[in-house]
Amino acid sequence: MRIVDTKGQACPAPLIALKKAMRESQKGESFILITDNKTSFDNLNRFLNENNTKFSINNTGSNLWELTITNDKLTTEDLKPEEYCTSAISHFQKGDFIVVISSDKMGDGDEELGHLLMCNFIKALKDLDKLPDKIIFYNKGVTLVTNSSGVISHLRDLEKMGVELLLCATCVNHYSLQDSVGAGILSNIFSITEIMASSGNILKP
Repeated sequence: MRIVDTKGQACPAPLIALKKAMRESQKGESFILITDNKTSFDNLNRFLNENNTKFSINNTGSNLWELTITNDKLTTEDLKPEEYCTSAISHFQKGDFIVVISSDKMGDGDEELGHLLMCNFIKALKDLDKLPDKIIFYNKGVTLVTNSSGVISHLRDLEKMGVELLLCATCVNHYSLQDSVGAGILSNIFSITEIMASSGNILKP
């Protein structure tokens, strides 16, 4: 059975992990989500109960909970994790914009400088007063979301803060990165186009 380990993560990260696991599992399939955060446990419990999702709880320690969740009929597309967080994490606030990244470099000119600027741009996103709702990666931008990327830790932090990372699956396959993606979820160009078309503000470095 698949195990989703969210120990050490504060809300909304466990709810985001739940959303991802539900999306990736088949109907009727069960998985275990582990949390050591009481607030996150309470928020997960509330969300699953309100959405009539089948689950069981095993309290394995003084501050460790295992939730066995069955993907029966729950759709998570409309789940907004921050709405189920009773306490926000540091500077967690969503803005009304998305970021699209199509390259591992920022701007034209010197490649080394361009890559440095892109890395600094991603680091700077974490310190904004309002975070982007989503970050979309396509073409060579998907290489930034691999385990060997110099900014993968920052992207994982953004994901824990509630920013959804969407990767063009065709691009990931093109660059043969299927086994090295370190964060985010794979998406298709139609979904990416829909998100971009419905977004009021798009930031493209």
